[in-house]
Amino acid sequence: MKARFFFWIVAGFCAMILSCSLIKNYTSKAMENTTNTKKTDYDNGFACDLNTGMCTISSNSKDEIESSLSGVKSGKLIYVGDPICSTCLAFSSEIKELKKEFDGVLDFQLVLGGLRPYGTEPITNMKDYLLPHFDNLAKVTGLPINNKVLYDNSFILDTEPPSRAVVVMRELAPEVENEFYERVQKAFYLDNSNTNYVEAYLDFVEEFGIKKEVFKEKFESNEIKELVKSDFQFARKMGVRSFPTVLLESNGQISVISQGFSKSKIMIDKVRSQLYSKQE
Repeated sequence: MKARFFFWIVAGFCAMILSCSLIKNYTSKAMENTTNTKKTDYDNGFACDLNTGMCTISSNSKDEIESSLSGVKSGKLIYVGDPICSTCLAFSSEIKELKKEFDGVLDFQLVLGGLRPYGTEPITNMKDYLLPHFDNLAKVTGLPINNKVLYDNSFILDTEPPSRAVVVMRELAPEVENEFYERVQKAFYLDNSNTNYVEAYLDFVEEFGIKKEVFKEKFESNEIKELVKSDFQFARKMGVRSFPTVLLESNGQISVISQGFSKSKIMIDKVRSQLYSKQE
Protein backbone atom coordinates (compact mmCIF):
# COMPACT_ATOMS: atom_id res chain seq x y z
CA MET A 1 0.00 0.00 0.00
CA LYS A 2 2.83 2.35 0.92
CA ALA A 3 4.63 1.69 -2.36
CA ARG A 4 1.43 2.49 -4.25
CA PHE A 5 1.24 5.83 -2.49
CA PHE A 6 4.75 6.60 -3.70
CA PHE A 7 3.72 6.04 -7.29
CA TRP A 8 0.73 8.36 -6.90
CA ILE A 9 2.99 11.10 -5.58
CA VAL A 10 5.51 10.64 -8.37
CA ALA A 11 2.95 10.63 -11.14
CA GLY A 12 0.81 13.41 -9.87
CA PHE A 13 2.76 16.14 -8.17
CA CYS A 14 5.73 16.38 -10.51
CA ALA A 15 3.42 17.42 -13.36
CA MET A 16 3.29 20.88 -11.79
CA ILE A 17 6.81 21.73 -12.73
CA LEU A 18 6.80 22.39 -16.47
CA SER A 19 4.50 24.10 -18.96
CA CYS A 20 1.61 21.97 -20.14
CA SER A 21 1.55 22.98 -23.78
CA LEU A 22 3.86 20.12 -24.71
CA ILE A 23 2.30 17.50 -22.44
CA LYS A 24 0.23 14.85 -24.19
CA ASN A 25 -2.45 12.88 -22.34
CA TYR A 26 -1.30 14.14 -18.92
CA THR A 27 -2.67 17.69 -18.99
CA SER A 28 -4.78 18.85 -16.07
CA LYS A 29 -7.44 21.58 -16.13
CA ALA A 30 -5.54 23.45 -13.42
CA MET A 31 -2.55 23.84 -15.73
CA GLU A 32 -4.33 25.10 -18.83
CA ASN A 33 -3.28 28.69 -18.15
CA THR A 34 0.35 27.83 -18.84
CA THR A 35 0.05 27.30 -22.58
CA ASN A 36 1.11 30.84 -23.44
CA THR A 37 4.07 30.88 -21.07
CA LYS A 38 7.28 31.90 -22.78
CA LYS A 39 9.62 28.95 -23.20
CA THR A 40 13.28 28.78 -22.15
CA ASP A 41 15.94 26.31 -23.17
CA TYR A 42 15.00 24.19 -20.16
CA ASP A 43 11.24 24.82 -19.99
CA ASN A 44 10.01 21.71 -21.78
CA GLY A 45 6.99 19.42 -21.67
CA PHE A 46 6.58 16.94 -18.85
CA ALA A 47 4.77 13.65 -18.30
CA CYS A 48 4.51 11.19 -15.42
CA ASP A 49 3.88 7.45 -15.59
CA LEU A 50 1.79 5.84 -12.85
CA ASN A 51 3.23 2.39 -13.47
CA THR A 52 6.93 3.26 -13.44
CA GLY A 53 6.85 6.07 -10.90
CA MET A 54 8.91 8.18 -13.28
CA CYS A 55 8.47 11.81 -14.32
CA THR A 56 10.03 12.62 -17.66
CA ILE A 57 11.03 15.79 -19.46
CA SER A 58 10.11 15.90 -23.16
CA SER A 59 13.13 17.64 -24.59
CA ASN A 60 15.58 17.59 -27.45
CA SER A 61 18.07 15.67 -25.36
CA LYS A 62 18.97 12.09 -26.22
CA ASP A 63 16.28 9.50 -25.56
CA GLU A 64 18.62 7.14 -23.79
CA ILE A 65 21.30 7.51 -21.15
CA GLU A 66 24.70 7.46 -22.80
CA SER A 67 26.47 4.15 -22.23
CA SER A 68 29.82 5.90 -21.93
CA LEU A 69 30.94 9.39 -21.03
CA SER A 70 34.45 10.79 -21.25
CA GLY A 71 35.80 12.83 -18.37
CA VAL A 72 33.74 11.13 -15.64
CA LYS A 73 35.76 9.69 -12.77
CA SER A 74 35.66 5.90 -12.49
CA GLY A 75 33.76 4.32 -9.61
CA LYS A 76 30.98 6.81 -8.94
CA LEU A 77 27.29 6.95 -8.11
CA ILE A 78 25.62 9.90 -9.83
CA TYR A 79 22.34 11.12 -8.41
CA VAL A 80 20.39 13.53 -10.63
CA GLY A 81 17.61 15.35 -8.81
CA ASP A 82 15.97 18.69 -8.17
CA PRO A 83 15.20 20.38 -4.82
CA ILE A 84 11.58 21.07 -5.82
CA CYS A 85 10.88 17.58 -7.19
CA SER A 86 8.40 15.84 -4.85
CA THR A 87 9.64 12.40 -5.76
CA CYS A 88 13.15 13.44 -4.79
CA LEU A 89 11.91 14.31 -1.31
CA ALA A 90 10.17 10.93 -1.00
CA PHE A 91 13.39 9.36 -2.30
CA SER A 92 15.63 10.93 0.38
CA SER A 93 15.90 7.96 2.72
CA GLU A 94 16.48 5.53 -0.16
CA ILE A 95 19.36 7.50 -1.69
CA LYS A 96 20.91 7.92 1.76
CA GLU A 97 20.92 4.15 2.27
CA LEU A 98 22.46 3.61 -1.16
CA LYS A 99 25.18 6.18 -0.53
CA LYS A 100 25.91 4.72 2.91
CA GLU A 101 26.18 1.18 1.56
CA PHE A 102 28.98 2.11 -0.86
CA ASP A 103 30.67 4.80 1.23
CA GLY A 104 34.42 4.44 0.81
CA VAL A 105 33.94 2.20 -2.24
CA LEU A 106 32.25 4.52 -4.72
CA ASP A 107 32.36 8.28 -4.98
CA PHE A 108 29.03 10.11 -4.91
CA GLN A 109 28.03 13.04 -7.11
CA LEU A 110 24.86 15.10 -6.83
CA VAL A 111 23.80 16.70 -10.12
CA LEU A 112 21.06 19.33 -10.20
CA GLY A 113 18.96 18.25 -13.15
CA GLY A 114 16.90 21.40 -13.71
CA LEU A 115 13.25 20.35 -13.51
CA ARG A 116 11.92 23.79 -14.34
CA PRO A 117 14.68 26.39 -14.11
CA TYR A 118 13.98 29.99 -15.13
CA GLY A 119 10.23 29.46 -14.77
CA THR A 120 7.87 32.45 -14.76
CA GLU A 121 4.51 30.92 -13.81
CA PRO A 122 2.75 31.52 -10.46
CA ILE A 123 2.21 28.33 -8.48
CA THR A 124 -1.38 29.41 -7.74
CA ASN A 125 -2.31 28.54 -11.34
CA MET A 126 -1.95 24.89 -10.34
CA LYS A 127 -3.44 24.99 -6.84
CA ASP A 128 -6.54 22.84 -7.38
CA TYR A 129 -4.50 20.19 -9.15
CA LEU A 130 -1.70 20.12 -6.60
CA LEU A 131 -3.62 20.07 -3.30
CA PRO A 132 -4.33 16.29 -3.28
CA HIS A 133 -0.73 15.55 -4.19
CA PHE A 134 0.59 17.58 -1.27
CA ASP A 135 -1.73 15.52 0.95
CA ASN A 136 -0.42 12.24 -0.45
CA LEU A 137 3.18 13.35 0.00
CA ALA A 138 2.48 14.02 3.67
CA LYS A 139 0.93 10.56 4.12
CA VAL A 140 3.84 8.73 2.52
CA THR A 141 6.74 10.61 4.10
CA GLY A 142 5.14 11.30 7.48
CA LEU A 143 6.43 14.86 7.20
CA PRO A 144 4.28 17.91 8.01
CA ILE A 145 3.93 19.02 4.38
CA ASN A 146 2.59 22.57 4.20
CA ASN A 147 0.30 23.45 1.28
CA LYS A 148 -0.07 27.16 2.04
CA VAL A 149 2.45 27.96 -0.68
CA LEU A 150 -0.21 26.97 -3.22
CA TYR A 151 -2.22 30.04 -2.20
CA ASP A 152 0.69 32.46 -2.56
CA ASN A 153 0.19 34.55 -5.72
CA SER A 154 3.70 35.93 -5.41
CA PHE A 155 5.42 32.55 -5.58
CA ILE A 156 6.86 31.89 -9.04
CA LEU A 157 7.74 28.27 -9.70
CA ASP A 158 11.41 28.43 -10.65
CA THR A 159 13.81 25.63 -9.71
CA GLU A 160 16.99 27.50 -10.64
CA PRO A 161 17.41 29.49 -7.38
CA PRO A 162 17.11 26.48 -5.02
CA SER A 163 19.46 24.53 -7.28
CA ARG A 164 21.85 27.48 -7.24
CA ALA A 165 21.74 27.52 -3.44
CA VAL A 166 22.90 23.89 -3.39
CA VAL A 167 25.77 24.72 -5.74
CA VAL A 168 26.81 27.55 -3.40
CA MET A 169 27.09 25.04 -0.55
CA ARG A 170 28.97 22.66 -2.84
CA GLU A 171 31.55 25.38 -3.41
CA LEU A 172 31.78 26.53 0.21
CA ALA A 173 31.38 23.26 2.13
CA PRO A 174 31.19 20.25 -0.21
CA GLU A 175 31.15 17.80 2.70
CA VAL A 176 27.60 18.91 3.63
CA GLU A 177 26.21 19.43 0.13
CA ASN A 178 23.83 16.46 0.31
CA GLU A 179 22.50 17.43 3.74
CA PHE A 180 21.98 20.99 2.55
CA TYR A 181 20.12 19.73 -0.53
CA GLU A 182 17.64 17.96 1.74
CA ARG A 183 17.33 21.05 3.93
CA VAL A 184 16.41 23.12 0.86
CA GLN A 185 13.73 20.56 -0.02
CA LYS A 186 12.25 20.93 3.44
CA ALA A 187 12.45 24.72 3.24
CA PHE A 188 9.98 24.52 0.36
CA TYR A 189 7.73 21.64 1.39
CA LEU A 190 7.64 22.13 5.17
CA ASP A 191 8.43 25.82 5.72
CA ASN A 192 6.95 27.12 2.45
CA SER A 193 9.92 29.48 2.16
CA ASN A 194 10.10 31.47 -1.05
CA THR A 195 13.07 29.61 -2.49
CA ASN A 196 13.45 32.19 -5.28
CA TYR A 197 15.17 34.55 -2.83
CA VAL A 198 18.43 34.21 -0.93
CA GLU A 199 16.71 35.13 2.34
CA ALA A 200 15.07 31.69 2.37
CA TYR A 201 18.50 30.10 2.83
CA LEU A 202 19.97 32.66 5.19
CA ASP A 203 17.62 31.32 7.85
CA PHE A 204 19.65 28.12 8.12
CA VAL A 205 23.04 28.41 6.36
CA GLU A 206 24.80 29.00 9.66
CA GLU A 207 23.66 25.53 10.73
CA PHE A 208 26.13 24.32 8.10
CA GLY A 209 28.98 26.53 9.28
CA ILE A 210 28.61 29.22 6.61
CA LYS A 211 28.26 32.93 7.38
CA LYS A 212 25.18 34.60 5.94
CA GLU A 213 27.08 37.35 4.14
CA VAL A 214 29.43 34.85 2.50
CA PHE A 215 26.54 32.72 1.27
CA LYS A 216 24.62 35.74 -0.02
CA GLU A 217 27.59 37.05 -1.99
CA LYS A 218 28.14 33.67 -3.62
CA PHE A 219 24.45 33.12 -4.34
CA GLU A 220 24.19 36.39 -6.23
CA SER A 221 27.43 35.94 -8.17
CA ASN A 222 27.59 35.28 -11.91
CA GLU A 223 30.09 32.51 -11.20
CA ILE A 224 27.52 30.41 -9.33
CA LYS A 225 24.81 31.15 -11.89
CA GLU A 226 27.06 29.68 -14.56
CA LEU A 227 28.00 26.69 -12.41
CA VAL A 228 24.39 25.68 -11.79
CA LYS A 229 23.72 26.03 -15.50
CA SER A 230 26.60 23.61 -16.04
CA ASP A 231 24.80 21.08 -13.85
CA PHE A 232 21.65 21.39 -15.98
CA GLN A 233 23.70 20.97 -19.15
CA PHE A 234 25.58 17.99 -17.73
CA ALA A 235 22.32 16.22 -16.97
CA ARG A 236 21.09 16.90 -20.51
CA LYS A 237 24.39 15.73 -21.98
CA MET A 238 23.97 12.40 -20.21
CA GLY A 239 20.45 12.17 -21.62
CA VAL A 240 18.78 12.31 -18.18
CA ARG A 241 15.16 13.41 -18.50
CA SER A 242 13.69 11.80 -15.36
CA PHE A 243 14.02 12.72 -11.70
CA PRO A 244 15.25 11.18 -9.56
CA THR A 245 17.76 9.24 -11.64
CA VAL A 246 20.67 7.23 -10.24
CA LEU A 247 23.57 6.19 -12.46
CA LEU A 248 26.66 4.09 -11.87
CA GLU A 249 29.88 5.11 -13.61
CA SER A 250 32.50 2.39 -13.69
CA ASN A 251 35.41 1.85 -16.08
CA GLY A 252 34.17 4.61 -18.35
CA GLN A 253 30.72 3.06 -18.67
CA ILE A 254 27.41 4.50 -17.43
CA SER A 255 24.73 2.13 -16.12
CA VAL A 256 21.22 3.14 -15.13
CA ILE A 257 20.47 2.07 -11.56
CA SER A 258 17.15 3.83 -11.16
CA GLN A 259 14.83 6.16 -13.04
CA GLY A 260 12.00 7.31 -10.80
CA PHE A 261 11.45 6.07 -7.26
CA SER A 262 13.21 2.85 -6.22
CA LYS A 263 13.79 1.16 -2.87
CA SER A 264 17.36 1.20 -1.62
CA LYS A 265 17.65 -2.60 -1.49
CA ILE A 266 16.79 -2.89 -5.19
CA MET A 267 19.36 -0.24 -6.09
CA ILE A 268 22.04 -1.77 -3.87
CA ASP A 269 21.56 -5.19 -5.45
CA LYS A 270 21.72 -3.68 -8.93
CA VAL A 271 24.92 -1.75 -8.18
CA ARG A 272 26.54 -4.89 -6.78
CA SER A 273 25.48 -6.84 -9.84
CA GLN A 274 26.86 -4.20 -12.19
CA LEU A 275 30.16 -3.92 -10.36
CA TYR A 276 30.58 -7.71 -10.28
CA SER A 277 29.84 -8.09 -13.99
CA LYS A 278 32.37 -5.38 -14.87
CA GLN A 279 35.07 -7.24 -12.94
CA GLU A 280 34.60 -10.44 -14.89
